[in-house]
Amino acid sequence: MKQRASTLASPPIDPEFEACLDELVALCRQGHRPDSPFYNPPDEWLIQRMPIFQDLAPTEQERVLEESKLIHQEGKEANAASRAWPDLVMRLDNGGLAFFSQLGVVRRPDLTKYFIDGFDRNRNAQAVSEKDQVLIGEVMTYIVRSLKRDFSYGDNIVQTDRQICDAPGRSYHARQLLFGTKYLQLPYMWRQLTFDLPQHKRQNRPDIIELTIPRWLEDLRLPK
Repeated sequence: MKQRASTLASPPIDPEFEACLDELVALCRQGHRPDSPFYNPPDEWLIQRMPIFQDLAPTEQERVLEESKLIHQEGKEANAASRAWPDLVMRLDNGGLAFFSQLGVVRRPDLTKYFIDGFDRNRNAQAVSEKDQVLIGEVMTYIVRSLKRDFSYGDNIVQTDRQICDAPGRSYHARQLLFGTKYLQLPYMWRQLTFDLPQHKRQNRPDIIELTIPRWLEDLRLPK
């Protein structure tokens, strides 16, 4: 009698997608050269490149405040805000920094898809199908190409190596790779939520990789 396939079995894996994904992960594990200014830059490096409101000229501050009023009015009329504030950072009285999300971000578990390799799928999760893999693989070739170029030149990608958990034997090397310098609040905020990783361990193979590409068309040079 033919055994019925499990409904939780993973979808077939496209060989080209798998090869491209393996190359992408290998490049992320390799990371930047230690002599690159984008390799674990200090917080000061990040802050100096942020558009901070208080550092603007008075006339520019006035323009920003007028723009914020317009954003508020547009959101009120549409009953939905397209963005919260102009693309700036506010320096707080206590020395901290405040950031404004430009788009509403709500994680949708019902829409999130997972690539499943070597284990059964979660009963309530959507898997990346073989058809999805073909489409994603086409874009992923551009990601791989960009990683190779930027790591070779030592620019564009901000690398931050941190530690998740600080208990002996239960700590994980987590590497964040951010394309571009427009959203430097991402590595800055992430550093507040994680632990320092000793410098001599930063070139080790990371346990966790986070790759963020905020501006796909610009950073990956995708064709229209």
